[in-house]
Amino acid sequence: MSKKIILEYRWDKETFLQASKAIYDFHMKHSPKRFLGWFFIALTQFGVVGALKKDVYGLLIVSTLLVVYWYALRWPLRKVMLLRSFDSSEIKDHLFHIEIDDRGVNIDEATLLWNDIQELIALCDGFLLYQGDAFLFFPKSAFHSQKDRETFISYVKEHDIFYKEEC
Repeated sequence: MSKKIILEYRWDKETFLQASKAIYDFHMKHSPKRFLGWFFIALTQFGVVGALKKDVYGLLIVSTLLVVYWYALRWPLRKVMLLRSFDSSEIKDHLFHIEIDDRGVNIDEATLLWNDIQELIALCDGFLLYQGDAFLFFPKSAFHSQKDRETFISYVKEHDIFYKEEC
């Protein structure tokens, strides 16, 4: 019989924000959108030239606002929207009981078999387990030990699931 890994964590605001930030950063890192910040900086440079040579400030103002949004306000504004959705969520403060064994991942009453899982992404704060377009987030802190995390990863590799480390 294989080793059974037991995870338990509460889906509270802290865990929700941790998961949201990890998922957002992962998807942004692999998206062409990540280059928008550079585009906004280039616009700002054109705005400076326009302001100095032609005494026109419109592009400088707009591009500066875009740079400030992109580098300073994007996550805080997103965080406010996420917290609003969390407060109305049905699983707010839900205590998840997860068992992982050689058959699959059992979450509360549902079972996710290994052959239904496409990939596992190991992030700095947790794991993203993908089943099609849907995913589950397990915080690394939910595992009782490093050995449990290694056993989880070995199950993934045994079942030929795509595995990637992003941290």
